[in-house]
Amino acid sequence: MVLRGYDRIEVDEYIAAVLEENAALRRELDARAAARPERRPEPAAAASPTPQHYGVDTPAEDSFGFRAEKLLRLAERESAEMRTRATRDAEAAEAAARRRSEEQLRAAEKEAERIRSSASQEALKVKKQVTQEMSRLANLHRSTKGEIRRLAQVLNAELQRPDPEGFTDDDSARSETDPGKPASN
Repeated sequence: MVLRGYDRIEVDEYIAAVLEENAALRRELDARAAARPERRPEPAAAASPTPQHYGVDTPAEDSFGFRAEKLLRLAERESAEMRTRATRDAEAAEAAARRRSEEQLRAAEKEAERIRSSASQEALKVKKQVTQEMSRLANLHRSTKGEIRRLAQVLNAELQRPDPEGFTDDDSARSETDPGKPASN
């Protein structure tokens, strides 16, 4: 039969072994004291009880149940201390994990900021290059347009000039069709 997790037979055997060991130590102490008669026995040794066998009339403090209850309380106290230690260890592990995750988060945020900054700088560089290229193309466009206007003015001026003498529109048409033949009148 088991009471509160303890086997009575096991507890009885343990207590009997402890009592037997206690009795053996007392016998050894008595033997040593007898070997030295010049020393007076100490008052505590003289008053110490001999091994007891528990009977029905044993006081409650000396009973098996009382001692078992004391052992049970001691075991409960030790288990509570172990739970407390385990809780402290778990909280410490959780705090350490939290610190590590916060450090990793900060490192990731720094890396993201570095990448963002690098991308921003690259974008500004590309934007500056595009702006310069657009400016160059705009200048080229303006100069080309100006050149076309100048050529158009030269052509218009040439078209406004009178034809040279002896050269008619019919002659110019013939010369355009066969440039190798001289124009005939």
